[in-house]
Amino acid sequence: MTDTAFNILAVDDEPVLLEIYKDILESAHIRFLCHSAPASAEGRTAPRFRVTCCTHAQGALDAVERSFETGTAFSAIFMDVNMPPGPSGIWAAEKILKIDPAANIVLVTGYIGSDSDNLPRHLNFCDRLLFLQKPFHPQEIVQCASALSAKWQAEQRLQSLNVELENMIHQRTEALLRSNEQLRREVNHRRNVQHELQQSLDHLKKIIGGSVMAIAMTVEKRDPYTYGHQQRVAELARGIGREMGLSPDQVEGLTIASAIHDIGKISLPAEILTKPSHLSSLEMGLVQGHSQAGYDILKSVDFPWPVAQIVLQHHERLNGTGYPQGLSGEGILMEARIVGVADVVETMSSHRPYRPSRGLDKALEEISAQKGILYDPDAVDACLALIEGKHFEFACPVFA
Repeated sequence: MTDTAFNILAVDDEPVLLEIYKDILESAHIRFLCHSAPASAEGRTAPRFRVTCCTHAQGALDAVERSFETGTAFSAIFMDVNMPPGPSGIWAAEKILKIDPAANIVLVTGYIGSDSDNLPRHLNFCDRLLFLQKPFHPQEIVQCASALSAKWQAEQRLQSLNVELENMIHQRTEALLRSNEQLRREVNHRRNVQHELQQSLDHLKKIIGGSVMAIAMTVEKRDPYTYGHQQRVAELARGIGREMGLSPDQVEGLTIASAIHDIGKISLPAEILTKPSHLSSLEMGLVQGHSQAGYDILKSVDFPWPVAQIVLQHHERLNGTGYPQGLSGEGILMEARIVGVADVVETMSSHRPYRPSRGLDKALEEISAQKGILYDPDAVDACLALIEGKHFEFACPVFA
């Protein structure tokens, strides 16, 4: 026990007995030092007691109220049971426990059995009440005061720790609430920023779409016989991409690339584009160069999709017989393989200056016969499912 002076209240109607309490308790630590051997007393400190005395029950209540209000509560109270002509110690104990529920009260009496029977029912099993029988030995008073003071001190420390814990929990809770509020604001801010970015992206994509449409129309106006070819290829390629389960972003990039897949033809002489007869080998070589020319035009444009590569590869074939690089299989972008199928179907089913339309049925026969050889099987199956299932027909422009 630390060298703390504990406050003790002694209540008895006999002043002589009060003096005995005061003498026993206030000199207890001196007797401890005098009667303890140096070796046994090492590391141990006797408790110090300050004793307040009262001769009647009401005085005890007043003393408890004062000590409770001033923060000098009593660690133990020795209360005589019978104090005529005033109220009994049992009456006082009940009142004291209402003022200070942490009080430890020792009821001192010569008749423990009869006095305990007179206790109010709600006090019968109260852990704040002890009985001490008269006559008592001085050491009993010291031991009782020491044990109850140690108990009271531990309870005070526990209460203080509980208060500190509650304060800590309160502070942590407030900090957590502040963090949650900051997080909520940050989430809302990011959601707003994301919404604004999405709006900007949508606006940018509309601009890209409009620009691509303008470029496509510029190219096709040089060849009135194939006017609308790129738009129709883009329509069919978009349908194939959706049928194959491509993501919306992939479908969008596929549509953009399809709409300008022949942009490289802008470098060809108009006479070749509109020639009513079959092309010579030299002229065919120039025409086949349009994929590379288209790539060269688009490669410096920072599209969010591989548009330039799709344009470059749309005439490549699975078996490596395409141009300009002779790529094969998985070496060809999926989007380019889709454009290749859509391009063949649109071209064969449309009129050209050097031949009449072969019809849509012939076009479907061509891609079916060459499925897995020249054309991607998944793209062919998706195209057939669209057209034969009557889920698609060439109609509206790709860009509204």
